[in-house]
Amino acid sequence: MSERNENREVFLNEHALYHKMRKSRGLNGLRHYGKLKLNQIVSENIREMTLVDHIWKTGDRLSKLAFKYYGSTEHWWVIGWFNKKPIDNLYKIGDMVHIPLPLEDVLYYIQREDG
Repeated sequence: MSERNENREVFLNEHALYHKMRKSRGLNGLRHYGKLKLNQIVSENIREMTLVDHIWKTGDRLSKLAFKYYGSTEHWWVIGWFNKKPIDNLYKIGDMVHIPLPLEDVLYYIQREDG
């Protein structure tokens, strides 16, 4: 299964602004990832998926939902991306969260090369 940073460009940041921090950590540079490029899922593809509705409650986290529905916390970002709320802090108690399944299909649609 695809890891979210797998196809991202990596930049080595050697900017002087970070010199003191790099020196204290014994680093020559810092790695930064380029922008994650994801395709939009068209409604035709969404109709082929199963969407599980989950009502956001106290204690919920995207990583917990990913573990519950995908068996791993690694793909928490898929749920955030699909719901257009990429971080936990954007959800409020009572919000409806859609969990797209199966994960393999979702990853194929959003990461395919033909866009």
